[in-house]
Amino acid sequence: MLPHKGVLAQALAAALVAAATEEVALAAPPAEAPGADEAPGAGAEAERARAHFERGVALLQANDWAAALDEFLLSRRLYPTPKATNNAAVCLRELGRFDEALEMVESLLAGFPALSPEMRSAAESEAERLRDLVGAVAIEGAEPGAALLVDGRRRGELPLRAPLRLNAGSHQIRVLKQGFEPFEATLEVAPRQTARLALRLRRAAPREGAPAVEWRRGAPAPEREAHAPARSTFPRLALELAGAALVAPTFGGAVAGGCGEGCSRPPGLGGYGVVRGGLKLSPSLGVGLALGYLAAHQTVRGRAATIQPVGLAPMPGTASDTLKLRGALAGAWAGVALGERPSLHLRLGAGALAGSIGDRRTGTFSSRTGSSYGVGPVGDAPAATFVYVAPEVRIGLWSGEHAQLTAGLEGLLLVALSRPRWKATRLVDAAEDGAATFAGDDLAGRVLLGFAPGVGASYVF
Repeated sequence: MLPHKGVLAQALAAALVAAATEEVALAAPPAEAPGADEAPGAGAEAERARAHFERGVALLQANDWAAALDEFLLSRRLYPTPKATNNAAVCLRELGRFDEALEMVESLLAGFPALSPEMRSAAESEAERLRDLVGAVAIEGAEPGAALLVDGRRRGELPLRAPLRLNAGSHQIRVLKQGFEPFEATLEVAPRQTARLALRLRRAAPREGAPAVEWRRGAPAPEREAHAPARSTFPRLALELAGAALVAPTFGGAVAGGCGEGCSRPPGLGGYGVVRGGLKLSPSLGVGLALGYLAAHQTVRGRAATIQPVGLAPMPGTASDTLKLRGALAGAWAGVALGERPSLHLRLGAGALAGSIGDRRTGTFSSRTGSSYGVGPVGDAPAATFVYVAPEVRIGLWSGEHAQLTAGLEGLLLVALSRPRWKATRLVDAAEDGAATFAGDDLAGRVLLGFAPGVGASYVF
């Protein structure tokens, strides 16, 4: 149940439902009955109003307040009666729309002077209780014809003829007009008080190719400019979560780069996730920091290699390697956004990646007697540090005023600060040749290039 519902309010609701179920004949009271001098068709309108009223009563008894409200409002529009007005007020209160409920109760008291003493007394008491839940806002200085949105719902055009009643509490106020920058503010409304909001809309700078925003009287406003953050409240904090698959043509170095005839080397595959935080300095410009983690691997099969038995000459053979890049990345980014529905994002990131490149190796080699033997699997994972540059292009779709979903493609250019190498002193079993080592080959090239198609979600506070 909603707050502040006293005994008299409950009695009013019960009386209205009871009255609705027991006396549904709209034309029964003499003051409400269609007269002989009415325009033709008035009786038919009353019958249609009766049908909507009866459907509203059934929905009211089922506590389907929103559907019942629609029926009572249709009934009032066709043929106004005290009962339809009362029941509409009950539905509005149950839906938490106290400001509209108060206006409905006041219209009952002002529009039907022949109310019974009991109903008038109950309605007056209910109006007093609703006034404890309702305040108002007076808006001054707006451009004529500007659309007023309160909590995402259109509440008319400015200037207002009178202060706008609102439920007591916090409300998001937006004012929109073509050719002007949107205005946005948070307003606290106190019960039985009128808050005042002075505003001045600033003319928007023309943007080449920007779609015109046309406001039509009666059109639902939230589907238009509400799809992008308000331009009048910057800078704003932004947070983004993104993930991407990673494709690297080659890790390079002596391993992947040494894959010749008879060797297979499919592209490196992996993925990474990143958290970006920052500031939107304007609707089109943002800067911030990024933290993430990257993992990728590439397999090289059947490459020509040599093994060095201790005290003997190098022996030929073939090796297969699984290279694994792992690392945490941290950096900064800057980006621009173009358009709104959808929006195009161009961003450039840069920073450092610290991790390792591992090699899990197996092989088949010839011994000094001419036989062959297998080696491994053996492994090494030297540390690796890179700086990176990451250009990116994305398409974004706004979901509401603050959240956005994106999809796009990012390039990742890694430049090694140190060359990760296989440890040349690591001993491996060379069968009858005893212990052996592999050469200290580079496990990755100086430069690694990757492409990362991915998706993300961002929120602008």
